[in-house]
Amino acid sequence: MEKNKITMIEDENQPKIWVSSDFHLLHKSIAGEKVSNWKTGFRDFNNEYEMTEEILKQVNKYVKWNDILYFLGDFCFKNHKKIPELRNRINCQTIHFVKGNHDQHIDKYKDFFTSVQDYLTVEYYNQTFILFHYPILSWWHIGHGTLMLHGHCHSHENINKQNEKCKRIDVGIDHAYKMFGEYRPFEITEVIKILNSHPLFSVDGH
Repeated sequence: MEKNKITMIEDENQPKIWVSSDFHLLHKSIAGEKVSNWKTGFRDFNNEYEMTEEILKQVNKYVKWNDILYFLGDFCFKNHKKIPELRNRINCQTIHFVKGNHDQHIDKYKDFFTSVQDYLTVEYYNQTFILFHYPILSWWHIGHGTLMLHGHCHSHENINKQNEKCKRIDVGIDHAYKMFGEYRPFEITEVIKILNSHPLFSVDGH
């Protein structure tokens, strides 16, 4: 646990903490019906370039230069050579990257991020967060109120219903759009407020 653990001390003067995932920048099939090869599951953009511009604009609207962003995977889709260019268009200087299933090449570009890892444990506001790309059934200290943040599911209805029964949340931009009407990151106090309303439930009794 210690290897992938970051402890933040609560301080009203410190930068804001943000979490997000599943940008899928330059991914044509997720962009919109006009360009997608899929029957469902796409966003409402004319093409992948319009989608990419909107996501980058929303990230920079909320996440400032001195803030901290925890990104939980699937930065772009194919087009991995564009990662440096896309990363440099995000104003935030500190981005901790947790790998997703479409980030096979991210280690080639790790110098563009503050850290790159498979999972991360963060302590902030006297609260422990488990950060992973995928939702998992049980996690460290689940019975003690540890919060599980994930992406991958693109606000799938079944996952949302499951998440409401425990202290777990999809922080991907598709879920943010469903909740806030914008493809934007979640601020950490928003996450805490949402998950404080979820029941404490431990599937394994620990």
